[in-house]
Amino acid sequence: MWQDYFKQLEAYLKWQQQKMQSLEKAVYHLQQQYDELKKKPRTTIEKIEYHFDQLKVETLEGTLNIGLNPATFNEDTIEDFAVPKSTTIIPQPTPIFRNIQAAVHAYLQEEGENIIARMEQTYNRSLDPTYRQFILQDIERQIDDRIHFYLQQYNEQERSEEQFIAYLKRDIEYSIETFLKHLPREETNE
Repeated sequence: MWQDYFKQLEAYLKWQQQKMQSLEKAVYHLQQQYDELKKKPRTTIEKIEYHFDQLKVETLEGTLNIGLNPATFNEDTIEDFAVPKSTTIIPQPTPIFRNIQAAVHAYLQEEGENIIARMEQTYNRSLDPTYRQFILQDIERQIDDRIHFYLQQYNEQERSEEQFIAYLKRDIEYSIETFLKHLPREETNE
């Protein structure tokens, strides 16, 4: 009986000794890896500053995922949050839309530079010619949406084409004035 007990005890001690040797080897390898990592040069990032106020976003596309975190990642997949694809219906332009569009685009091409020059004098600013073109192109891209806005807001029978055109001319002047009024001084050629 005692003999069996001592054999088991001896086997257990051998197993513990082997386990300790393998753990010592693992610690030794980890220590070597740690020493190698300490010798390598480090990259330190001191400070990152973001200037979001200087960005102008013209087009924003992509998927916004809210509430995903590593803890819930296995429960929910990104596909569960995907927006189903649908066809976009683009309304056909009506004759009144086309007439207003042509008149406002003509107004912007004929008077856009003069409006900017007048606002530059009013606010004591001086813009680069390429910057003026940028402003006019930006406004031109928004005209169709503004026409749709006014046509949806007011019934076509309630207002005449001239009234819609007047609203849009007012919007153009107001947008240029607001832009120049709030433009930081370093953006101008002063």
